[in-house]
Amino acid sequence: MSSSLAPGHPQVVVCKWSAELVRSMLDITPHVFVVLDEFDTAYMNPDWELLSRAERVYRISDFDSNEEISAVAADLILRRASIDHIVSFTEFSQFGAGYLEVLLGLTKDPMRHVAFRDKRLMKDRVRLAGVPTANWITLADPSREDDVAAVRETLSFPIVVKPVAGSGAIGTVKVETPDDLLPTLRGIEPDPHLKSDQLTAEEFIPGREYHVDALWSGDTPLYLIVSAYYRPRMSVLDTEPGADADATPPDGSYVVNAEDAPALYSRVTDLHRKVNRALGITGGATHLEVFERPDGELVFSEIATRMAGAWIGAVISECLGYEIHEAIARGVVTGKIPEVRPSRPYLGGLHLRPKGPGRITAIPDEEEMLAVDGVLRAQRLRSAGDSVDHAHPSEWCAFVVLGADTREEYEALARRVCDELRIEVEPAG
Repeated sequence: MSSSLAPGHPQVVVCKWSAELVRSMLDITPHVFVVLDEFDTAYMNPDWELLSRAERVYRISDFDSNEEISAVAADLILRRASIDHIVSFTEFSQFGAGYLEVLLGLTKDPMRHVAFRDKRLMKDRVRLAGVPTANWITLADPSREDDVAAVRETLSFPIVVKPVAGSGAIGTVKVETPDDLLPTLRGIEPDPHLKSDQLTAEEFIPGREYHVDALWSGDTPLYLIVSAYYRPRMSVLDTEPGADADATPPDGSYVVNAEDAPALYSRVTDLHRKVNRALGITGGATHLEVFERPDGELVFSEIATRMAGAWIGAVISECLGYEIHEAIARGVVTGKIPEVRPSRPYLGGLHLRPKGPGRITAIPDEEEMLAVDGVLRAQRLRSAGDSVDHAHPSEWCAFVVLGADTREEYEALARRVCDELRIEVEPAG
């Protein structure tokens, strides 16, 4: 089969549906191949008129299907496509996108994409590169007594147990003592989105938790934004929402301005570069989680080779002054992004959630959220009548992005939003 692709234009595969990303890619090159799974076609309302501009659209049932990803690779090869970039911006397309890279010869390391998802292989490679990580051990079969005994004997408690390829703290639990380990393991319900039940156990790291969101061109960050969670993700459900005694919002993060913390940015950037080299990350968006111990040491937690979820992508768009999808498209294909012009000097985002589990009886709509002075963006994901279980920190209800001119004004705004924009529930049943 001969190629009909015009020379001189980059050829890009986009995995999963995003109107903004596909449109931004098509503004750069006509040679965009889009791979959609059943979730995209059933629930994400793809714009088929926009997709008609793509070179080709592939429909598959699941990005974890080796057969379907192999078929996509074979068709691209038979069409004499010469793919320059594969962009996967969601967690559950990472394995498939990585496998596609291997099949198309875009990487020589067949386990590279596995290390992007499997937290054991990820930490092993990062630690070998000299980056501090928590002590950890694989828990491949939680039903084996010797595997469980190895955790007790190897790690210092408290520990954190999590799925090896999980995300968003779903299925992640903190275990305080060795005696709590076995009953905790017996109570874990596997995440239905994951195919593997294997777990990893690691020592709990005390201190402040940051997320670092960047876009890379080789070793150069086109943008790098350090944000601090108000509470470490594992403690989000420990207290009730609303401003508490120390006036800390219960769930969200705020951008740490580089001008306010140049030393932190320098240390984080150095650590991030080491992580990238250890894992073979040479471009694209990343979302890194790192802890700062009370003594100031930075400890690597994990990294995702995709844009962040929840409220973070919208905050990054406000930091850039334009949509994050445009930055990703231009950064991946051209190695450059438009000039960064933050909409406000101080930015951040909050997850609005109810005080406890139950059925939602009242939740502000997006118009109500945007009516609060200082709220720049709003997104509602739940409605009255929906149930909230509080099973994990990533059970999203509503997001708001906030902006202010000073740090003090921003913190006052965050407290006011928590107080004014409430989600009410009644006990289930």
